[in-house]
Amino acid sequence: MDQRTPEMSEQAPTKQRRASVFGIEFSTWDAGRIVDAIVTEPVPAGEGLRLLVTANLDHIVQLNRNAAFKAAYDKAWLTTVDGAPVFLYARLRGLDVPGRITGADLFPEIIERLKPGIHRPLLLCSSETTAAILDEKLRALGFSEHLIVTAPPAFERNEVFGRELVSKLRENRVTHVFFGIGAPKSEIWMDKHRADLPDCYGFGFGAGLDFYAGVKSRAPVFLRKAGLEFLWRVATEPRRLARRYFITSWAFCWAVYKDLAADRR
Repeated sequence: MDQRTPEMSEQAPTKQRRASVFGIEFSTWDAGRIVDAIVTEPVPAGEGLRLLVTANLDHIVQLNRNAAFKAAYDKAWLTTVDGAPVFLYARLRGLDVPGRITGADLFPEIIERLKPGIHRPLLLCSSETTAAILDEKLRALGFSEHLIVTAPPAFERNEVFGRELVSKLRENRVTHVFFGIGAPKSEIWMDKHRADLPDCYGFGFGAGLDFYAGVKSRAPVFLRKAGLEFLWRVATEPRRLARRYFITSWAFCWAVYKDLAADRR
């Protein structure tokens, strides 16, 4: 896939290596190195969007079905391994990935290292409650030039909202865009509008923003380490997630088969 290799600044001078599986080139940087690059290296003038994507099981399934989502992945600046099944398969294939790097883990690390007066983040939140809490948190961190926006229902199909959001991003010269909306909506929207966006980093961290706000509870650490965080998610949001994890997710097996078959050619 045609993913651009990020050039590191003096603070993180080593260029990253990549490893491929499912036709996706995964970064071999650890989380600390990724965060260092994001908070110390401004996106070069004229480069536009640097989209970071975090591949979990649901992403792999959707990439085989959704051409727009695949297009966003193809142009991503950096891809990490998020889901436990993806990480296990990548390791079994011999990929030198450092471990699972999730959006929920990256968001606090990035947002708390951004510098007021230098960085201008925009957060697109899933609810007014999350938006209000995150606004308070950013003000406590010293920010005054940040933007907090609540996404309307079906925001990705709302052309008026889309134009207004693009205008906010450009007029405020936003440096870091965080979408707290689930995949593939976030990634597709940013990729679709990349030509109109300022030079910035973009992230689709989904529930990661709600976790940070305390609106939703993240799985206990022992479940995360065991790769069973999905059980907690289903238990807390059964109507929204049960089908994804217990029915749709079986298509991951087909993705594995296709990947193995392609490698034998």
